[in-house]
Amino acid sequence: MADWLEGAHIRPSGENAFVVEYGDVIDHAIGERVALLTNALDTVALEGVVEVVPTFRSVLVIYDPDVTDEEAILAALPDSADAPSAFGSAHFTVPVCLTGEAAEDLFEAAQELGLSEETMRERLLGATYTVGMYGFAPGFSYLSGVDPSLAIPRRRAPRPPMPAGSLIVAGGMAALTATSMPTGWYVVGQTAITLFRPTEDPMVPFAVGDALTFKEVSFDELARLKDDVDGGTVRAHKA
Repeated sequence: MADWLEGAHIRPSGENAFVVEYGDVIDHAIGERVALLTNALDTVALEGVVEVVPTFRSVLVIYDPDVTDEEAILAALPDSADAPSAFGSAHFTVPVCLTGEAAEDLFEAAQELGLSEETMRERLLGATYTVGMYGFAPGFSYLSGVDPSLAIPRRRAPRPPMPAGSLIVAGGMAALTATSMPTGWYVVGQTAITLFRPTEDPMVPFAVGDALTFKEVSFDELARLKDDVDGGTVRAHKA
């Protein structure tokens, strides 16, 4: 158990949960530790554990206090050397349209950053992103790995609702959205993939720690891919 908690802080969260914190920044090494602990807890599947929720820097563990407790959960963890690794186990290529009405704010964002639209597209397509966490809304996936030159601040006021499947950027991060809603981020693209599938297991297409790269498609191709079960997304490999 010691290896899992080395350098970590464990904090209570109400009467039936605790948080394991590995840091306070978005960092690849921290994200790896989060994903590995999450996978280990899911693999152990200890009775009484209700849910394990990873973030960029921490893991929230919710449990039934009538069945188990923090000490028992942490004691059930395998030796870290023997634990299965999930971080970066899959790499997906996700088609996105980065032009026209699918990328409503790309021109504005490029202007704010002092870039041409084409340069911004190239840098969006040239990066490899890591799924850091889900949050805010079901299927809303936060991505790290954004080119530092695209670190644009959030808008001063939210813009009108964006389409589901939007690729958005702000604050040095990117995200893929599952539902239409107002946002303070910039809409720079759109994918055809369904990002929240409540009747399926898992309900989301990517695991925390998975890698994503984007492949540009036309708006017509995007419309066609919406009839595809995976929106044209391809799992490139498993490690």
